[in-house]
Amino acid sequence: MLVRTLLVITFIANCISRFKGPWRYFQINAAHFNDQLGIYSKNDIDANIPNTWRLPQSVDDGLFIPETFPVFVKPEWGQNGQGVRRADNANELNYIRNHCMNSKTVYLIQQAAVQSSEFEIFYIRDALQLQRYATLSVTETCNTSGQQLPVNSVNNQHTYYNSVTPKLSTTELDNIWRSIGSIGQYQFARVGVRADSLQALQQGNFKVIEINLYLPMPINLMDNSIPFAEKLSFIKSSMKHLAKLLDVIPKAQTSKPVFIKKTLFQPRTK
Repeated sequence: MLVRTLLVITFIANCISRFKGPWRYFQINAAHFNDQLGIYSKNDIDANIPNTWRLPQSVDDGLFIPETFPVFVKPEWGQNGQGVRRADNANELNYIRNHCMNSKTVYLIQQAAVQSSEFEIFYIRDALQLQRYATLSVTETCNTSGQQLPVNSVNNQHTYYNSVTPKLSTTELDNIWRSIGSIGQYQFARVGVRADSLQALQQGNFKVIEINLYLPMPINLMDNSIPFAEKLSFIKSSMKHLAKLLDVIPKAQTSKPVFIKKTLFQPRTK
């Protein structure tokens, strides 16, 4: 809670120092907001993922039976693993359909990635050179449950995070960015992937499992081994760069009610 509070306060302070309204935060990625649905649609986001990194995914019509299992059943909009469930066979999928789905929500069925490790890549583009990153962190997502494919999230008591950014050279980070930065052209995001190793990730051998555009928490800050002073330094630097992105919101871009729509949609994902 303290980290999240510091992120918000630091962002607001940087906005004020630049004479920008902090509420404009919700417009930074708004070009990718689905006006008709009122969400950042996972279907829309999935369409922006190149085939090399995309997992098979389809809208659940209640009848579709995947050729292979396991699969993950996800609300079309959500974050932090909310509403996501894994089905290891057709019986489990039917149980989820009958007992765990909200009738007002569209669900997707996503093929599980077979890679052995899970990583979260958080980035903020450089406002002066949008093809470059100003902030980039890579964090390994770990789990103590013993499950091979758990639904990891900050709300899962078995999930913990290990920042691996310090292990990576500038060249290695650039290699990761070459792949991640080409997906969707988002101004800032957190991209969840599965890869067999850090080296495989650098080489572009991974599958995207999730992209968060609404409130993409820099998950490296959840690594309990990082000293608080180091976290504070990251917060100051990253929120400064995030506030600079307010300058690149197109003047012709119509302001979208992202926060209001999200607030109204949230109960439907539970």
